Amino acid sequence: MGKRSVFEANPKAAHTGHHAKRQRVDGSYDRELPAGKVEEVISTQQLQRSLVFDQGDVRSLREGLQSFKRFLDSILYSTEQDELPRKRAILREFLDTQKEKGKDAKDTVLLPQFIQAWDYAAETNFDMLLAQVTAELALLFKVFATHSDFEQYGSLLCKTLLQPSVARRFVRNLSAPTNRENVILPAVRLLIEMTKYKEGAFARSVYTRKDFTFEPKILARNIAAWKNIQGQSAEEIQRKPSVRTVSVRYLLAHLKYQDERTKAEILANKDVIRAVFDHVTVDPPHLISEILDAFRNHVFLDKTIPRAVKSRILNGRALTHLAGLYRYEAPEGTVGEGKKAPDALAHDFLRLVCTSPAYGVMLPTQGYYPQPSDDDDGDVQMDDLLDPDGDFGLDFAGPQQPSSVRNIILSEFLQSLRPYAHILHQELVIDIFNACPELISDYFYKTKDFNYEPKLTATWIGFSAFLYQTIEMPVPQYFGAWKGYRAGPPPLYNLLQSVLPQPVTQQVLIKCLNSNSDLIQLFAVRVLIVAFHKLRNVLKELDNARLSRPGQSWSNTSMRLVNEFSQRCPPMKTIITAFRQPAFQKGLKREAITRLLRLYFEVTPQVALEEKFDVSVPLCNALIQAEKLQDSAEEKAFCVMELEHWIQMARHSPAMRWWQKNKTLAQSPFVTLIKLIASSPESELYAGIKTLLVGIVRDQEMFQVQTAPDALDSLIASLSASCGQSGLVLDFLDDCCARFSKSPIKYFDDLDALRAKPPASNSGTGAFSPVVLTLVEQWPFKGGKSEKGNPAEPIAQWLSKLLYLLKLIGEDEHMLELVRDSLVQSADKAYQDVLKDSFLWKMGKEKVKEALKLATGADFSGSERSSTSPVPREQPAEEPEKTLPAVDLELPPEEDEKHPGLNRWRKKELEESIEDGDVGDLLLCLCSKHAEIRIQAVNNTRQLIAMLDREKSDQQQLWVLLNQTLETVATLPDLKPLPYVGGVFAARCVKVLAEPIHYMYPKISKFLTSRPYWEVRNIPRRFSHITINSEPDEDDGYHKEVGWFLDYLLDCLRTPEDMEIFRTNNIFERLLSYYTSKSCAIASKEKIVRLLLRAVAVGGSTTLITRCGLVSWIKMMLDSNDYRYRELRLLAERVYGLCDREKVDEWSSGTIGGMVKSVVGVAT
Repeated sequence: MGKRSVFEANPKAAHTGHHAKRQRVDGSYDRELPAGKVEEVISTQQLQRSLVFDQGDVRSLREGLQSFKRFLDSILYSTEQDELPRKRAILREFLDTQKEKGKDAKDTVLLPQFIQAWDYAAETNFDMLLAQVTAELALLFKVFATHSDFEQYGSLLCKTLLQPSVARRFVRNLSAPTNRENVILPAVRLLIEMTKYKEGAFARSVYTRKDFTFEPKILARNIAAWKNIQGQSAEEIQRKPSVRTVSVRYLLAHLKYQDERTKAEILANKDVIRAVFDHVTVDPPHLISEILDAFRNHVFLDKTIPRAVKSRILNGRALTHLAGLYRYEAPEGTVGEGKKAPDALAHDFLRLVCTSPAYGVMLPTQGYYPQPSDDDDGDVQMDDLLDPDGDFGLDFAGPQQPSSVRNIILSEFLQSLRPYAHILHQELVIDIFNACPELISDYFYKTKDFNYEPKLTATWIGFSAFLYQTIEMPVPQYFGAWKGYRAGPPPLYNLLQSVLPQPVTQQVLIKCLNSNSDLIQLFAVRVLIVAFHKLRNVLKELDNARLSRPGQSWSNTSMRLVNEFSQRCPPMKTIITAFRQPAFQKGLKREAITRLLRLYFEVTPQVALEEKFDVSVPLCNALIQAEKLQDSAEEKAFCVMELEHWIQMARHSPAMRWWQKNKTLAQSPFVTLIKLIASSPESELYAGIKTLLVGIVRDQEMFQVQTAPDALDSLIASLSASCGQSGLVLDFLDDCCARFSKSPIKYFDDLDALRAKPPASNSGTGAFSPVVLTLVEQWPFKGGKSEKGNPAEPIAQWLSKLLYLLKLIGEDEHMLELVRDSLVQSADKAYQDVLKDSFLWKMGKEKVKEALKLATGADFSGSERSSTSPVPREQPAEEPEKTLPAVDLELPPEEDEKHPGLNRWRKKELEESIEDGDVGDLLLCLCSKHAEIRIQAVNNTRQLIAMLDREKSDQQQLWVLLNQTLETVATLPDLKPLPYVGGVFAARCVKVLAEPIHYMYPKISKFLTSRPYWEVRNIPRRFSHITINSEPDEDDGYHKEVGWFLDYLLDCLRTPEDMEIFRTNNIFERLLSYYTSKSCAIASKEKIVRLLLRAVAVGGSTTLITRCGLVSWIKMMLDSNDYRYRELRLLAERVYGLCDREKVDEWSSGTIGGMVKSVVGVAT
């Protein structure tokens, strides 16, 4: 049993001090001090005479206290700075005279006259004197805090007031009736000043006397003593604070300055904390701000306070009172300029504490999975009790209620919010749903008053916006599991409620679509669109889970989810009927419902194809609308978006005929689309349609898509408006495409025959578009005979431009020459000269090259792939290159002298530090050229390892990586810096290990388990072998792994020491050989060129020339028409310009300079 406080033992004693009240003697003293002239303090002796306590002359002491107050105010709020030193000197001299030994002759007491007066006032119930003494002491502490000369006096006064014989008098003030504010407020202010003094130096001592200074029952009573501020001005609220205001500030001062153990003990007082939040809705705005700021920064964000303590602070009752601040109306003038209103402050506070398990309100959850059992660690792979490969024997209707939730407090709190009526409520609910997805189904199941019947009211609109945001939320990774996919999928009900919540039923949606209100119709369509997108994301995640954890349960859940979703959505027939209504024929609504139809085809194709709907008719109508001149850019954009939707639907429709003419179109839909894209000056507007067309031609194998730009880009450029469009050309192209689509095998046989033509050694094996053979076949019927006026001249000109562009983008030149010869042979004499010049540069070809550049961003100006193509003399080759972006010289990054990576990781959660690269930056500090920085980096890395050990997190692989990095550093002689080859490798491994599904995770993990430290010099060679020369861990992961390895090489090559490691490992020889292989992707080639530029920048020019034969390699690449010619020429110029000329010339017998000159094209 704990020791009772004075207040608990005898509550009356704190008020009276004696068992029997002493009778007052008339005239003994005046209770009220008449107002009069206050004597100005000018000397120490004056203060000594006026501040002497005499029981028979209390009036004189009170007058002296009043003068003393005026004197302290003149120091604290001085307007005459010249007088301050004199006044401070008077005060110091006075305080020196007010020291004496205590009763036990051990402790020194400061201001004994004040202490005697305080005792006398407490014993005689002299409230005026009691308030006056404590107020002067509080003011004195404020003065002490203004200047360091008074520090010793403040410390001595704190020790004096905290002596048991003095501290017990605080109870007399604090326990006074709440209507006697003049007694309570000065004492609380005095305690606040003592707690804050010297940045909380005596806060612990104040709390040690908690029986007198922090009695929980008294403090809870005072905090609950709120006062109505309605009708008061902002000045009055600030000038006359209530007992609650001052008491709350006293509590907050302790929360700010106490250590974590004391704060935990304070927060365990339920009555005190409950009193703070129970009446927060009636507090003035400035106090609300102080409360929320203190609890935010000094409690919930304080990581030293255990989560168990934080969880007891905010229960459902406290959260409800805080949510009441959303309706708070601040009195006029009480919210300062630039300050947030109480509703915004409460919103930020609730969003913080309700969305993270670290703050105690929210419990860790498993996303869409139900609450784990008591013997489950929360992420154990829970095998389903039923057969995972069967259909479970369950009815497809699915469950009708959610499973139990773990966050009961948040579940009940959500029911008190009105997200459909208040925007801040809506944001808070959405944030809680994002952090705790298990509450979505629980919330809509328990909220019975939601009615989505179409009524154009503010509530219905707010509810629609809330539903839209709820559905739009992303699908949690692994469906909310912590360490990867579990053995089975989440409950179907939870998945369905996250995709299409319970209030959104099929009947309600049909009513919305048939409503007379445009706004209701648009809202219904938008909700359905976002629901389809969410369903697609959930199905994709289920498919990923099936690949990771094979089992029939994932496929069954996908099938059941689509079935349930289809029953909740309006039938396809209803959407088609709504699309045909006049109300949906306007821009925004028409685009929206067309997008919805597209999603039916993409996400639920079986449901869409069951409805007999001819897509070709609306597609043709959309093409006609797109061909018309629109009145505004907005209408044109809507037309193009709608057209894109119809194209996507047509791709899913097996009845679509892309190359068949329609009565309403001059050409087939495919050629009409080509014409639209080619004639439009805004290529970005048709980017989506262009992507869909690439998919169509890829399916038909009509045009090759291996090169970049591809054959379709060349076709569009040849038909561009700047090159002139002809209906004859479009009809010819349309006829050829239709013939190819009807019998493609015939033309593939012709292709094989063409490849077999001699010379066999030079036969084409590169990229080639088979549809060109159809053009060869049909050309004699157009240009093979002589006619008056040469009507086939436009076709001949177009064929010449097309062949020129196909050769320019890199199609097989030998095959194209054979095609050209065939066209010339079958052409009339009037057209032969045009076709013969197909591969020669003519002034007319400049327009098609410009069109190709506008369409794709590629630029072949000044560089022809064929050595037989003459360059025009009228326009030098250098001029077009002036408009090109400058080639990056790939200079190595310089070391940041501030080294923010040393400590930035401490300021964030571990996961956030990993994601933002802060842990990687810490490891890079091990490569610093400054020894002291490296020492700090080693120590900080050890602290990070200790934190991982202490928190027992699931970052076991990160723990291994950090330890191996330190072991590697320890093997370096004389504390040399870690080469960037090792530092960058460690930094990049951090992010890989944080994501177990990363494509490099298996290889990195295997490398880390091979030995306790690394041979840094061998890292590039080893990963070159396991990425470039080995099979990937994933079927489609080869180029990803190679790209990661090349990015690593480019990042780690920063110093000559790194260059030496590359040299000894033959890295550049390997990469130059890989560059010429067919397995090297375009992106990899660009990275290799960048790596070579980086090697030149760090002083590796001589090595690249003499050991790798780089100049000869560059010449070979340019001879093979490598389109990175600008970068290669710059590389040749820099590698020769920065090398050791004498050594290189000796090595090459003086021939290297001429070779570089021929490659670069300018004098070196």
